[in-house]
Amino acid sequence: MGIRSLFEFAIFHRPAALASVPLLLLAACAQNPPVANGAVAAVHDDAAPGPLYSLFHRALPAPQGKTAVLRLHAQGAQIFRCETQAAGRRWAYRLPEADLADSAGTVIVRHGVNLSFEHVDGSRLLGEIADHVASPVDNALPWLLINTRSYGKGALAGITQVQRIDTVGGMPPATCDSAQPGQVLRVPFSADFVFYR
Repeated sequence: MGIRSLFEFAIFHRPAALASVPLLLLAACAQNPPVANGAVAAVHDDAAPGPLYSLFHRALPAPQGKTAVLRLHAQGAQIFRCETQAAGRRWAYRLPEADLADSAGTVIVRHGVNLSFEHVDGSRLLGEIADHVASPVDNALPWLLINTRSYGKGALAGITQVQRIDTVGGMPPATCDSAQPGQVLRVPFSADFVFYR
């Protein structure tokens, strides 16, 4: 199993034992910071909005010296393909597809292949994973810190990092069977994305 496969396995197949009952209870009480049209004045360690967010904000810290300028809610799917590997058949991660909307529900960013983000104004980001922590919710995608490179002029110009937090869903079954090689699986998910400049 190569480095990428090991990384994907660690991210998408964490043991269920890592999820704990206290964290699940906290998940029900968590609140998100207030937003206006997706804009966020700042997200600081000493001003985190709720107990769950505060806990994981410290575990997956916001970039030092950066300001959160945009927070959007994503709805979409994580796409996997059944592949046969040395360890057996499994659902291998391919790409995300999601629409990111502001607080009014207006879709302004499209999230896709290569951890890309494309704004309706034409500005875009390409990203790579810098860090991750397990979601406190069982069978949910991990929370990510993504380093990004920006292209074009517009709302995403100068964005250097993005956090994916508050995830729900998105995890595939651990394995696929002999009737499924090459089949594609779309697993619905939602998450919040915080953009830093």
